[in-house]
Amino acid sequence: MPSGKTHDLVTLALAAPTFAAAWGLTGSLTLSAAATAATVFGGLMFGPDLDIQSRQYTRWGVFRFLWFPYKAAFRHRSRWSHGIVFGTLIRVVYFALVLTLLLWAFVYARAFFTTGGGVPGWREVAQVWRTLEEAAAARGAGPHVLLAVLAGLWWGAASHTLTDVFWTVVRKGSEIF
Repeated sequence: MPSGKTHDLVTLALAAPTFAAAWGLTGSLTLSAAATAATVFGGLMFGPDLDIQSRQYTRWGVFRFLWFPYKAAFRHRSRWSHGIVFGTLIRVVYFALVLTLLLWAFVYARAFFTTGGGVPGWREVAQVWRTLEEAAAARGAGPHVLLAVLAGLWWGAASHTLTDVFWTVVRKGSEIF
């Protein structure tokens, strides 16, 4: 398989073409920038190799503990971690769940220390999410930006998997001849 450095170079090389393609499809600077940033983030930080001790995993620094359950749950190069469709989707759902649990812990700690108790329920956590969504919408980051980010995350992770497949085909092809 290609090295982490090769995957990083492929990710960075895709930034300009991704921006151009997004600009051509949307005509929007905001959506193009969101898709491109998500592609780079997806390739460098949010890719399939979060299931092993990799560059992507170690880049999370002190926050790499967030990925330990993911790393323990998935076998490396399985369709669930490296799959073109399911891999990114599973990581997005997993990360949203982790963020929700962290948000709940924050809301709980805040309630505990400011009101002396009162465990917040899921309604309070959902209200915080709605507040964050409204703040994002007020800044012009509507549903199209979310779609651009998801597409960028997918493309960044897919480039990793496609590079792995290409590398395997080239290696196997050279063994045949």
